Amino acid sequence: MSTPRPATLNASAAALFFNNEGSALIVNPTYKDHWNLPGGGVEIGLGETPYDAAVREVREEIGITPPIGRLLVTAWLSLGTKGAQLLYIFDGGVLSAEDEAAITLQESELSEYRFCPPHGLEPGLMPPHLTEVWQAALAARSECRTEFVSVRL
Repeated sequence: MSTPRPATLNASAAALFFNNEGSALIVNPTYKDHWNLPGGGVEIGLGETPYDAAVREVREEIGITPPIGRLLVTAWLSLGTKGAQLLYIFDGGVLSAEDEAAITLQESELSEYRFCPPHGLEPGLMPPHLTEVWQAALAARSECRTEFVSVRL
């Protein structure tokens, strides 16, 4: 009889930024098939908070340090027997023209970035399981609230 492996729990944090025209910033990771928000893993073993991870990941991935605002969404992504992923999305607000001009991609992880209409993402641009999370983040920002989302993969 084999011993069952314990399920794992991972956490990621990201920030949702906009430009002055109301379009959202997304990035294209070189190691994934879909675009995403700037962000990445929370270094739990080092005592990093999701907020601190969002600030660090934004600085590492796109080279800027704008103020990161309040939590918009906490998402629980159930991975079945593999465990779960916690995703925290924070409000990055509207980037200044200076921050936009200063965006410098972490070339080892990102191939490009762009601003896109938040409610008009092209089909297939984002992972299907994150569509509900994306919609919740947009609603939470526009309605000044925090949202919890649970998704089973």
